[in-house]
Amino acid sequence: MNKRFLAAGCLAALFLLARPAAAQVDTRLVGVWQAQAATPVGPVHSQLILQPNGSYTQQTADANGHMTRAWGTWFTPAAGTLRLGVEGYAPTVYRGTPMAPPPSELVPYRFLDSNRIQTNTGVIYFRNQ
Repeated sequence: MNKRFLAAGCLAALFLLARPAAAQVDTRLVGVWQAQAATPVGPVHSQLILQPNGSYTQQTADANGHMTRAWGTWFTPAAGTLRLGVEGYAPTVYRGTPMAPPPSELVPYRFLDSNRIQTNTGVIYFRNQ
């Protein structure tokens, strides 16, 4: 009986050691972030909510009132890099045409201060909460 218990314990330990490391979440990014960016069709407003559990939602609206939403998981694979893994999006149909899912993103960023981050495209997100 002790040999079975020992074998089960060894298997459990091997399983735990073989699992990939948990994704890193930079807690400085947790919160509600907002940005506005100029585009050829007018300004676009974006809100990005990064939860401490590694989930996110992002909502984007343009000047014409078109709104999109995406959600999924986030983590920081390296310092200054944010990974947004899309798991769902809306709308899925626009004017009768199915919409392709947005791609997952790898976003380089840098902190300007504790309430502002700048992406590699120059967009500055301001902490709202």
